[in-house]
Order: sequence, then C-alpha cells, then structure tokens
Amino acid sequence: MIKLYLLLFYEFLKIGIFALGGGYAALPFLYYLQTKYDWYTIEELTNMIAVSNITPGPIGINMATYTGYTTAGIIGSIISTIAIVLAPFFITITIIKLFNKFKSCEYVSALFLGLRPASCALLASIGLKLLYETIIYTNEEWSMPFQIDYKSLLLFVLLIIPFSFMKKNPLMVIIAGAAGGILLNSI
Repeated sequence: MIKLYLLLFYEFLKIGIFALGGGYAALPFLYYLQTKYDWYTIEELTNMIAVSNITPGPIGINMATYTGYTTAGIIGSIISTIAIVLAPFFITITIIKLFNKFKSCEYVSALFLGLRPASCALLASIGLKLLYETIIYTNEEWSMPFQIDYKSLLLFVLLIIPFSFMKKNPLMVIIAGAAGGILLNSI
C-alpha cells in the first residue's frame, strides 16, 4: 500500500509541477493517467470533469482527490491532493517574488508568449479526445468499427450553441446539460 501512496504522490506532484495554466491544464495529464493506470475509466474521467465543474475548487484538485480516494481511500485522497498543490504553492511564491524584478525582461515575455498557445493546444487536444470518446464509441459486438451516441451528439449541439454564440452563463449550460442528460436518458 505504501508503494501505491508513493506512486499517487509522484504522479500528482508531476501534474502539479507541469500543469501550467490552472485546473484545466491538468486534463491532458489526467487523461494520460487513465491510459497508464487502471485508476479510473474514460467514462469516469468524463463524469469527474462534469462533477468537478459544478463543485467548488479547481478541477485538478477535485480530480486528484477523487482519484486518490477511489484508488487508495481517504489517505490516498489526502496524499494526491497535497501532491498536486505542493509544487504550485512553492512555484507561485517564488514567481511572485521574482516577477516584479523580471517582468520587463524580454525572455520572460517570450516565455509567457509560448506558454499560452501550448496550454491552449493541450486543452483543445484533450477536449477533442473526450468529445470523440463521448459521442463516438467502439462497438465490439457489431461489425461496424464504431457507433455514434446520437443522444450525446444532440445534447452537445444543443448546449454548444447557447454557450458559444449567445455567451450564456457556464453554470446555466452545465445545469441545462445535467437536465438534458436526465431527460434524454429517460427516453
């Protein structure tokens, strides 16, 4: 069990160090953990993202806590949560002390100029993977290589329109998505 605790600490410490840009920047790392270990399935990852969006706190911390709990109980959740927060805590303190000194430095500006599109690319990549695995899934029983979940596709289209084009409140879109999922699942 100690080995599992150390593995959880190590993996979430890495996420805390390299997930620059906030909780959503942790998603590619969480997707990678899903493929490397059997701590959670892709469906559980998608559900955790949905629940983490409506619960208080950053998504990365919520996911670390959930993963730690499902993998190794309460102690695992505490270890995972501390690990993901530890490095950003010290990095933030260091950056705050150094930023005012070096904010006019062209290298610092160039660093931030490169980090923004890299974070955006990682988020887009994981978003597309999750979209694909939510709407299009493989069907091992049929001769077809994949099958489309039309209910999920309909709900996605109905929710992306108000959020993207009408600039509706994200909380309202999440609530509408939950209600739509319950409604479509009952049909």
